Amino acid sequence: MPEGAEAIYLSLLERHTATTADLVAESGRAAEEVSDLLAWLRARELVLRADNLAVSGGADVWAAADPAHALHELLRQREDELHRIRGVLPDLRERFHRSREHDGAGGMLEYLDSGEEIGNRYHQMLQEARQEVLMWDHAPYVAGANAPTESAALERGVHFRLLCDPQDLPAELGAEFAALRGLQARLHPDLPFRGALADRQSCVITMDRESKNARALLVRPSPLLDGLVMLFETCWSRAVPMKGQPVSLDQPEREVLTLLAAGLKDDVIARQLDITTRTVRRRVQAVLIALNAKSRFHAGVEAIRRGWV
Repeated sequence: MPEGAEAIYLSLLERHTATTADLVAESGRAAEEVSDLLAWLRARELVLRADNLAVSGGADVWAAADPAHALHELLRQREDELHRIRGVLPDLRERFHRSREHDGAGGMLEYLDSGEEIGNRYHQMLQEARQEVLMWDHAPYVAGANAPTESAALERGVHFRLLCDPQDLPAELGAEFAALRGLQARLHPDLPFRGALADRQSCVITMDRESKNARALLVRPSPLLDGLVMLFETCWSRAVPMKGQPVSLDQPEREVLTLLAAGLKDDVIARQLDITTRTVRRRVQAVLIALNAKSRFHAGVEAIRRGWV
Protein backbone atom coordinates (compact mmCIF):
# COMPACT_ATOMS: atom_id res chain seq x y z
CA MET A 1 0.00 0.00 0.00
CA PRO A 2 1.44 3.43 -0.95
CA GLU A 3 2.43 5.72 1.89
CA GLY A 4 -0.52 7.90 2.86
CA ALA A 5 -3.24 5.67 1.35
CA GLU A 6 -4.16 4.12 4.70
CA ALA A 7 -4.52 7.53 6.37
CA ILE A 8 -6.85 8.77 3.62
CA TYR A 9 -8.98 5.62 3.82
CA LEU A 10 -9.25 5.89 7.63
CA SER A 11 -10.16 9.56 7.30
CA LEU A 12 -12.99 8.69 4.91
CA LEU A 13 -14.22 5.94 7.24
CA GLU A 14 -14.81 8.57 9.93
CA ARG A 15 -16.73 10.88 7.56
CA HIS A 16 -19.83 10.47 5.48
CA THR A 17 -18.18 12.17 2.52
CA ALA A 18 -15.17 14.38 1.86
CA THR A 19 -13.89 16.35 -1.09
CA THR A 20 -10.44 16.05 -2.54
CA ALA A 21 -9.75 19.53 -1.17
CA ASP A 22 -10.80 18.39 2.34
CA LEU A 23 -8.37 15.46 2.16
CA VAL A 24 -5.58 17.66 0.85
CA ALA A 25 -6.02 20.05 3.76
CA GLU A 26 -6.23 17.28 6.34
CA SER A 27 -3.29 15.22 5.06
CA GLY A 28 -0.98 18.11 4.21
CA ARG A 29 -0.12 16.43 0.91
CA ALA A 30 -0.16 17.97 -2.54
CA ALA A 31 -3.45 17.78 -4.48
CA GLU A 32 -1.85 15.67 -7.23
CA GLU A 33 -0.51 13.15 -4.68
CA VAL A 34 -3.90 12.88 -2.95
CA SER A 35 -5.60 12.34 -6.32
CA ASP A 36 -3.14 9.53 -7.11
CA LEU A 37 -3.79 7.91 -3.73
CA LEU A 38 -7.56 8.14 -4.23
CA ALA A 39 -7.19 6.57 -7.67
CA TRP A 40 -5.16 3.71 -6.12
CA LEU A 41 -7.81 3.17 -3.43
CA ARG A 42 -10.63 3.34 -5.97
CA ALA A 43 -8.95 0.74 -8.20
CA ARG A 44 -9.08 -1.64 -5.22
CA GLU A 45 -12.72 -0.73 -4.43
CA LEU A 46 -11.78 0.81 -1.09
CA VAL A 47 -13.28 4.25 -1.92
CA LEU A 48 -16.11 5.36 -4.20
CA ARG A 49 -17.08 8.64 -5.86
CA ALA A 50 -19.91 10.02 -3.80
CA ASP A 51 -22.01 11.00 -6.84
CA ASN A 52 -22.17 7.31 -7.75
CA LEU A 53 -24.00 6.83 -4.47
CA ALA A 54 -26.51 9.55 -5.31
CA VAL A 55 -25.01 11.83 -2.70
CA SER A 56 -25.11 15.51 -3.56
CA GLY A 57 -21.81 17.07 -4.43
CA GLY A 58 -19.38 17.50 -7.25
CA ALA A 59 -17.28 14.93 -8.99
CA ASP A 60 -14.50 15.33 -6.43
CA VAL A 61 -16.59 14.12 -3.49
CA TRP A 62 -15.49 10.77 -2.05
CA ALA A 63 -16.79 8.16 0.41
CA ALA A 64 -15.24 5.05 1.94
CA ALA A 65 -16.54 1.71 0.69
CA ASP A 66 -17.99 -0.77 3.20
CA PRO A 67 -14.92 -2.41 4.82
CA ALA A 68 -16.70 -5.76 5.04
CA HIS A 69 -16.78 -5.94 1.24
CA ALA A 70 -13.74 -3.88 0.30
CA LEU A 71 -11.21 -5.59 2.60
CA HIS A 72 -12.70 -9.01 1.93
CA GLU A 73 -12.08 -8.50 -1.77
CA LEU A 74 -8.54 -7.28 -1.11
CA LEU A 75 -7.83 -10.35 1.02
CA ARG A 76 -9.24 -12.61 -1.70
CA GLN A 77 -6.89 -11.06 -4.25
CA ARG A 78 -3.93 -11.56 -1.93
CA GLU A 79 -4.94 -15.17 -1.29
CA ASP A 80 -5.20 -15.79 -5.03
CA GLU A 81 -1.72 -14.32 -5.48
CA LEU A 82 -0.25 -16.47 -2.67
CA HIS A 83 -1.95 -19.56 -4.11
CA ARG A 84 -0.39 -18.82 -7.49
CA ILE A 85 3.06 -18.41 -5.90
CA ARG A 86 2.68 -21.69 -4.00
CA GLY A 87 1.76 -23.36 -7.26
CA VAL A 88 4.94 -22.30 -9.05
CA LEU A 89 7.27 -22.62 -6.02
CA PRO A 90 8.20 -26.30 -6.60
CA ASP A 91 9.18 -25.56 -10.20
CA LEU A 92 11.18 -22.48 -9.17
CA ARG A 93 13.04 -24.44 -6.47
CA GLU A 94 13.81 -27.22 -8.92
CA ARG A 95 15.21 -24.71 -11.41
CA PHE A 96 17.26 -23.05 -8.67
CA HIS A 97 18.81 -26.31 -7.48
CA ARG A 98 19.40 -27.55 -11.01
CA SER A 99 21.22 -24.34 -11.96
CA ARG A 100 23.52 -24.63 -8.92
CA GLU A 101 24.33 -28.31 -9.08
CA HIS A 102 28.01 -29.10 -9.26
CA ASP A 103 29.00 -30.38 -12.73
CA GLY A 104 29.50 -34.14 -12.65
CA ALA A 105 28.15 -34.52 -9.11
CA GLY A 106 24.74 -35.71 -10.25
CA GLY A 107 22.91 -33.24 -8.04
CA MET A 108 24.47 -34.64 -4.86
CA LEU A 109 26.55 -31.51 -4.13
CA GLU A 110 25.81 -27.81 -4.14
CA TYR A 111 28.28 -25.05 -3.33
CA LEU A 112 27.09 -22.22 -1.09
CA ASP A 113 29.28 -19.16 -1.52
CA SER A 114 27.91 -16.52 0.85
CA GLY A 115 27.14 -16.27 4.55
CA GLU A 116 23.56 -15.28 3.82
CA GLU A 117 23.01 -18.29 1.58
CA ILE A 118 24.53 -20.63 4.16
CA GLY A 119 22.34 -19.17 6.90
CA ASN A 120 19.19 -19.41 4.77
CA ARG A 121 19.87 -23.05 3.89
CA TYR A 122 20.63 -23.91 7.53
CA HIS A 123 17.39 -22.33 8.75
CA GLN A 124 15.47 -24.05 5.96
CA MET A 125 16.90 -27.42 7.05
CA LEU A 126 15.83 -26.81 10.66
CA GLN A 127 12.35 -25.70 9.60
CA GLU A 128 11.88 -28.85 7.48
CA ALA A 129 13.45 -31.30 9.98
CA ARG A 130 11.00 -33.73 11.56
CA GLN A 131 13.11 -36.30 13.46
CA GLU A 132 16.75 -35.55 14.21
CA VAL A 133 19.45 -32.97 13.57
CA LEU A 134 23.12 -33.90 13.97
CA MET A 135 25.55 -31.00 14.40
CA TRP A 136 29.29 -30.28 14.59
CA ASP A 137 30.56 -27.01 16.09
CA HIS A 138 33.92 -25.50 16.98
CA ALA A 139 35.51 -22.15 17.87
CA PRO A 140 34.93 -19.31 17.31
CA TYR A 141 31.61 -19.98 19.04
CA VAL A 142 28.62 -17.61 18.82
CA ALA A 143 26.22 -17.88 21.77
CA GLY A 144 22.51 -17.69 20.95
CA ALA A 145 23.00 -17.18 17.21
CA ASN A 146 20.29 -19.59 16.10
CA ALA A 147 18.35 -20.19 19.30
CA PRO A 148 14.88 -19.18 17.96
CA THR A 149 15.05 -21.54 14.98
CA GLU A 150 16.53 -24.37 17.01
CA SER A 151 13.98 -23.85 19.81
CA ALA A 152 11.11 -24.00 17.31
CA ALA A 153 12.45 -27.33 15.99
CA LEU A 154 12.83 -28.68 19.53
CA GLU A 155 9.23 -27.71 20.30
CA ARG A 156 8.12 -29.79 17.30
CA GLY A 157 9.84 -32.80 18.85
CA VAL A 158 12.99 -32.75 16.71
CA HIS A 159 15.90 -34.33 18.60
CA PHE A 160 19.32 -32.64 18.45
CA ARG A 161 22.75 -34.22 18.98
CA LEU A 162 25.61 -31.72 19.06
CA LEU A 163 29.35 -32.35 18.99
CA CYS A 164 31.50 -29.47 20.29
CA ASP A 165 35.24 -28.99 20.23
CA PRO A 166 36.19 -28.15 23.86
CA GLN A 167 38.87 -25.69 22.67
CA ASP A 168 37.72 -22.14 23.62
CA LEU A 169 34.18 -23.32 24.42
CA PRO A 170 32.52 -20.53 26.51
CA ALA A 171 30.93 -21.65 29.78
CA GLU A 172 27.76 -19.67 28.98
CA LEU A 173 27.31 -21.65 25.77
CA GLY A 174 27.38 -24.90 27.72
CA ALA A 175 24.66 -23.49 29.98
CA GLU A 176 22.66 -22.48 26.88
CA PHE A 177 22.84 -26.05 25.54
CA ALA A 178 21.81 -27.46 28.93
CA ALA A 179 18.70 -25.25 28.93
CA LEU A 180 17.50 -26.62 25.57
CA ARG A 181 15.32 -29.62 26.31
CA GLY A 182 15.73 -32.32 23.69
CA LEU A 183 19.35 -31.45 22.91
CA GLN A 184 22.29 -33.69 23.81
CA ALA A 185 25.78 -32.24 23.65
CA ARG A 186 29.14 -34.00 23.80
CA LEU A 187 32.75 -32.85 23.61
CA HIS A 188 35.20 -34.12 20.99
CA PRO A 189 38.59 -32.54 20.18
CA ASP A 190 39.69 -31.35 16.75
CA LEU A 191 36.38 -31.33 14.90
CA PRO A 192 37.23 -30.57 11.23
CA PHE A 193 34.23 -28.39 10.34
CA ARG A 194 30.93 -26.91 11.40
CA GLY A 195 27.95 -28.74 10.04
CA ALA A 196 24.32 -29.74 10.39
CA LEU A 197 22.72 -32.94 9.10
CA ALA A 198 18.90 -33.09 9.09
CA ASP A 199 16.93 -36.36 9.09
CA ARG A 200 19.88 -38.01 7.31
CA GLN A 201 18.62 -36.41 4.09
CA SER A 202 20.73 -33.26 3.71
CA CYS A 203 23.85 -31.80 5.28
CA VAL A 204 25.58 -28.41 5.23
CA ILE A 205 29.29 -28.43 6.10
CA THR A 206 31.49 -25.34 6.22
CA MET A 207 34.67 -24.92 4.20
CA ASP A 208 36.42 -22.50 6.58
CA ARG A 209 36.80 -21.89 10.32
CA GLU A 210 35.60 -18.27 10.50
CA SER A 211 32.80 -17.12 12.81
CA LYS A 212 30.79 -15.93 9.77
CA ASN A 213 31.24 -18.72 7.27
CA ALA A 214 31.36 -17.61 3.64
CA ARG A 215 31.79 -21.01 1.96
CA ALA A 216 29.97 -24.28 2.53
CA LEU A 217 28.88 -27.45 0.80
CA LEU A 218 25.36 -28.86 0.71
CA VAL A 219 25.31 -32.66 0.48
CA ARG A 220 22.16 -34.50 -0.61
CA PRO A 221 21.42 -38.26 -0.31
CA SER A 222 24.51 -40.08 -1.60
CA PRO A 223 27.37 -42.30 -0.43
CA LEU A 224 29.09 -39.10 0.73
CA LEU A 225 26.12 -38.25 2.95
CA ASP A 226 26.17 -41.81 4.35
CA GLY A 227 29.86 -41.31 5.12
CA LEU A 228 29.13 -38.08 7.00
CA VAL A 229 26.53 -39.91 9.09
CA MET A 230 29.10 -42.61 9.88
CA LEU A 231 31.68 -39.93 10.78
CA PHE A 232 29.26 -38.29 13.19
CA GLU A 233 28.29 -41.57 14.86
CA THR A 234 31.95 -42.58 15.26
CA CYS A 235 32.85 -39.23 16.82
CA TRP A 236 29.73 -39.35 19.00
CA SER A 237 30.68 -42.78 20.38
CA ARG A 238 34.10 -41.45 21.36
CA ALA A 239 32.93 -38.09 22.70
CA VAL A 240 32.58 -37.11 26.35
CA PRO A 241 29.15 -35.97 27.63
CA MET A 242 29.10 -32.26 28.33
CA LYS A 243 28.94 -31.79 32.11
CA GLY A 244 30.70 -28.55 32.93
CA GLN A 245 34.40 -28.56 32.13
CA PRO A 246 35.67 -31.75 30.48
CA VAL A 247 37.98 -34.00 32.50
CA SER A 248 41.36 -34.53 30.83
CA LEU A 249 44.36 -36.76 31.48
CA ASP A 250 47.94 -35.61 31.93
CA GLN A 251 50.85 -37.54 30.41
CA PRO A 252 51.58 -39.78 33.47
CA GLU A 253 47.90 -40.79 33.65
CA ARG A 254 47.89 -41.59 29.93
CA GLU A 255 50.93 -43.82 30.42
CA VAL A 256 49.09 -45.71 33.15
CA LEU A 257 45.99 -45.92 30.95
CA THR A 258 47.96 -47.46 28.07
CA LEU A 259 49.39 -50.18 30.31
CA LEU A 260 46.04 -50.67 32.02
CA ALA A 261 44.34 -51.23 28.65
CA ALA A 262 47.01 -53.87 27.89
CA GLY A 263 45.82 -55.81 30.95
CA LEU A 264 48.86 -55.30 33.20
CA LYS A 265 48.61 -55.52 37.01
CA ASP A 266 49.43 -52.62 39.33
CA ASP A 267 52.79 -54.00 40.41
CA VAL A 268 53.84 -54.63 36.81
CA ILE A 269 52.77 -51.09 35.82
CA ALA A 270 54.75 -49.72 38.78
CA ARG A 271 57.92 -51.51 37.64
CA GLN A 272 57.42 -50.46 34.03
CA LEU A 273 57.08 -46.78 34.98
CA ASP A 274 59.50 -46.90 37.95
CA ILE A 275 56.90 -45.55 40.38
CA THR A 276 55.26 -46.91 43.52
CA THR A 277 52.17 -49.11 43.50
CA ARG A 278 50.38 -46.44 45.53
CA THR A 279 51.07 -43.87 42.77
CA VAL A 280 49.74 -46.32 40.17
CA ARG A 281 46.50 -46.75 42.13
CA ARG A 282 46.09 -42.98 42.46
CA ARG A 283 46.54 -42.51 38.71
CA VAL A 284 44.20 -45.41 37.92
CA GLN A 285 41.52 -43.72 40.05
CA ALA A 286 41.96 -40.50 38.03
CA VAL A 287 41.55 -42.51 34.83
CA LEU A 288 38.33 -44.12 36.11
CA ILE A 289 36.89 -40.68 36.90
CA ALA A 290 37.88 -39.27 33.51
CA LEU A 291 36.27 -42.17 31.64
CA ASN A 292 33.28 -42.44 33.98
CA ALA A 293 34.17 -46.13 34.25
CA LYS A 294 33.07 -48.54 37.00
CA SER A 295 36.03 -50.91 36.75
CA ARG A 296 39.54 -51.15 35.35
CA PHE A 297 38.36 -53.44 32.57
CA HIS A 298 35.59 -50.96 31.73
CA ALA A 299 38.18 -48.16 31.67
CA GLY A 300 40.31 -50.10 29.19
CA VAL A 301 37.34 -50.75 26.91
CA GLU A 302 36.21 -47.11 27.05
CA ALA A 303 39.72 -45.84 26.37
CA ILE A 304 40.03 -48.01 23.27
CA ARG A 305 36.53 -47.11 22.06
CA ARG A 306 37.20 -43.39 22.42
CA GLY A 307 40.59 -43.59 20.78
CA TRP A 308 42.47 -42.47 23.91
CA VAL A 309 45.00 -45.28 23.54
